[in-house]
Amino acid sequence: MVEGILYRYRTGTAWRNLPEVCGPWQTVWTWHRRLADDGAWDRIPGEVTAAADAAGLIDRSLSVDSTIARS
Repeated sequence: MVEGILYRYRTGTAWRNLPEVCGPWQTVWTWHRRLADDGAWDRIPGEVTAAADAAGLIDRSLSVDSTIARS
């Protein structure tokens, strides 16, 4: 289900156009709605980032570009 939801986010396709390997689009949509309603999609990025940071997988480098584009 998660792969189907992420596929839709990546491609912007309509739910009904999900590949068959993702399962029935109605089921994928239902899971998406449930996860959105209970706030799971709001919590997931923070938890994944915290786990990656704890494992030392996040690079804290900073890049600043002072380019000015005038028209």
